[in-house]
Amino acid sequence: MILRRLTDAFRKQDWFTVLIETLIVVLGVFLGLQVNNWNAARAEREQSQEYLSRIRADLVADMTELRRHQDMWQEVANEGYVAIHFAETGETGGATDWEILRAFLNASQAWQFTFIDSTYSELRSAGELKLIPDNELRSALADYYVLVAARRGGLGPYHLLPEYREKVRGRVRSDILRYYWDACFQQGAGVQIFIDCPPPEGTDGIAGIAEQLAADTELLDGLRYWADTQRQAVELAGFDLDRAQAIIDRVDSLS
Repeated sequence: MILRRLTDAFRKQDWFTVLIETLIVVLGVFLGLQVNNWNAARAEREQSQEYLSRIRADLVADMTELRRHQDMWQEVANEGYVAIHFAETGETGGATDWEILRAFLNASQAWQFTFIDSTYSELRSAGELKLIPDNELRSALADYYVLVAARRGGLGPYHLLPEYREKVRGRVRSDILRYYWDACFQQGAGVQIFIDCPPPEGTDGIAGIAEQLAADTELLDGLRYWADTQRQAVELAGFDLDRAQAIIDRVDSLS
């Protein structure tokens, strides 16, 4: 319709009509592009909010699991220091022979932690990090998911399995180990718990086994290393919990 009017105007040399019709065409194209841009921007904002919501959920899950791990790591370190103190001084601190032996075994536990980075990895692999509009938030996420996760995982303190773990279990009688796993430790999905179990009935030689473990210098060296590694993990977890909370606060401020 417009093209027909323009053609007629050109034929009649009606330049005013040509101008008006041309402006109408240009304005229509401009408005169409603006509407498309507005729709694209709105879709991008909605997609950005969806990703931010998912990242927030990942961080909340991280914090929940990291607190559980932190509590367990602290208990492992504490049990390790009980055993180390006995080995270095011969003092029990009021603990029974069974509690000392149990401390050597409790100190061998390891609970690995892995950051939940599925949403951030999806953004990176798709080249869509630009959907996070805040530069400070993008930087904080890169630090948390790339730098921090790399330092803590792999051979870092959140992922190590100590040599002490194998050595101490290989030096304790199998009947005592079976009892320990049945009565003194509970593990499952998202759960690792020490149980204040009594000594196994009818089992002798507990004091002698504890003394043998305490006299094993190689074993003790490994225990010192592992107890301090777990203490370090507890401290680092505190920093990482603060990082995660700061990112959550930043996400909330953008909502």
